Amino acid sequence: MSDGTPATANGVLAARPAGAAGGAGPKIGGGPVIMLTYAHSGAMNLMQALSMSRSLACTAGTGLLPLCDTAAATWQRVENRGAPASPLALKSIRTLVGMMTAVIQAGAGAPRWCETAFVAPAAAETFLRIFPDTAFLCLHRSLPGVLAEAATAYPWGLGGSPFWPHSAGHPGNNAETIGSYWAACAGQLLDFEVDHPSSCLRVRYEDILADPHRRLDEIFAHLGVSTRDLKASGSLPGFPGLSGQADPGLEPPLPTERMSPELLAKLSELHARLDYAP
Repeated sequence: MSDGTPATANGVLAARPAGAAGGAGPKIGGGPVIMLTYAHSGAMNLMQALSMSRSLACTAGTGLLPLCDTAAATWQRVENRGAPASPLALKSIRTLVGMMTAVIQAGAGAPRWCETAFVAPAAAETFLRIFPDTAFLCLHRSLPGVLAEAATAYPWGLGGSPFWPHSAGHPGNNAETIGSYWAACAGQLLDFEVDHPSSCLRVRYEDILADPHRRLDEIFAHLGVSTRDLKASGSLPGFPGLSGQADPGLEPPLPTERMSPELLAKLSELHARLDYAP
């Protein structure tokens, strides 16, 4: 497993996710921006950086993606359809969510909505059907980084944390629980990238830590957001919240002795797909 240091110079930004077959590069447009990620990935730091743009009305956890998924499922039951929601249903949901995001954008004085969402890719799939011009930032962080931060955040146990649903079968083994959570979330997010290469941009937290100005500049450029429109001085700020953080290469090693061989094999496979050191 990796110590959290990127293994290659492939970088955070690729024309399409590693392993995706065919398809054009991620699209730039004026649609919603959705950062898909999981717990302790560094999402709040990246959201603070994105919110420096006057063009983006940044929110987190509004529930609009799950709302779309629930509304689409309800329409299927109403219409008695086994297939995906009808054009009428999609238009109805698009109108409802569009009104809500218009309120968000008006309050922020920004023309574009940007949401940080900790949701299953199934909800993102539904949202993409409703808003096909959505740009997804798929934020990843290596397991050692997630585990180290989670151990600090939950020193007395994982009950009530996002990891808890993955504790079945190994109670009290926090390493196995957090590893299982990361494997499930990272795997699903990687599969979403492969399924939607023209809508997704992979972002690795470690790459931003290594070169904040360059990576954030690349993300803004990918989204079609001008760095001339930043709220501060007009130059791209450093990555918020990084002062005093440990070097990602100095994260403690994984407690592999507390992890099952099956989980370790899965973790190694996922780290390889993300271009982290095995």
